[in-house]
Amino acid sequence: MNIALTGGGTAGHVMPNMAILDDLYTYFDKVIYIGNQEKMEKNLCAKFNVPFFHCDSVKFDRSHMAKNLAIPFKLPQYINQAKKILKDNDIDIVFSKGGYVAMPVVYAAKSLNIPTVCHESDYSLGLANKLNCRFAKGIITCFDCTCKKPKTKVFANPIRKDFFNCHPENIFKTYGLNRYTPILLIMGGSLGAKAINSVVYESLDDLCRKYQVIHICGSSMQPISHKNYLQIQFTDNIQDFIAASDLIVSRCGAGASTEINALNKKALYIPLQNKSSRGDQVLNAKYLAQNGYALMLEEPKLTKSSLLMALDELSAFDKKVYVYDRGNNSKIADYINKIALEYSPQPSFATQS
Repeated sequence: MNIALTGGGTAGHVMPNMAILDDLYTYFDKVIYIGNQEKMEKNLCAKFNVPFFHCDSVKFDRSHMAKNLAIPFKLPQYINQAKKILKDNDIDIVFSKGGYVAMPVVYAAKSLNIPTVCHESDYSLGLANKLNCRFAKGIITCFDCTCKKPKTKVFANPIRKDFFNCHPENIFKTYGLNRYTPILLIMGGSLGAKAINSVVYESLDDLCRKYQVIHICGSSMQPISHKNYLQIQFTDNIQDFIAASDLIVSRCGAGASTEINALNKKALYIPLQNKSSRGDQVLNAKYLAQNGYALMLEEPKLTKSSLLMALDELSAFDKKVYVYDRGNNSKIADYINKIALEYSPQPSFATQS
């Protein structure tokens, strides 16, 4: 059988697909990816040697509602693009990681009677997944309260297997860090976090007196030099940085929070909270804080003073131990395979002959 993966726009929508690749190849002869070539999924597919096919997509704009009036006119064209890709590659099942990029593909699969499995990493269903799950033959969530529809399975967010092959010593050697001063890792996701970065820049004198600060700034980086301060725009070995750190400040996307939890690090989450967000990170962070896995600082309350106070609290925080199931990815691939076998159109007797 053949499978098409879809979802994109941010690393959180793409990397879980890449994390289960090896396990999918156990069941499927061909794996392709359908996404938007203007987003990061195209480059990530090249890195992981996954055939990539472009399909146009349209995003629901929460900030400029008038722009959404064009969606009903554009979406049918994009569905037809996706249908051609699915038919040309003889796809038997679609695995959708969510995001607006996935919508034309899921709708196309529905029209072709190809089963879809939808995956939601966050505490609540995103808008695209709310719409896509109506057609899904299987649904995977990371929280047992996210979706109550039949055929819903709960698994941890997929993490690529090499993530657990950490080498924190490489960080100490490469960047000349010492082992006596605590390391504070600050990261804002694949697109950066301007609100966090600006307060960090303002707080450097105080932060660098207590910590060796590693700041992964993303695309919003402003080059700054300071003692005990290391600035990086992006990294491909985030697991080494997480493993080397004593404390972490981060947004609360499902991918980042799962990786931090999987390595049982103390984290202060400052979830994205603005007009363009549906509030998924806030719900993720509240769940983790309420269950003893992390601390949370709301973005509207983020100041130099509140950040420093929260970090002092984090240093003394008694974090609940999190156990990540190393067999998680294979269980997800097995579930997708079962849905494919149950719902994929079976060849007719004439075709078999």
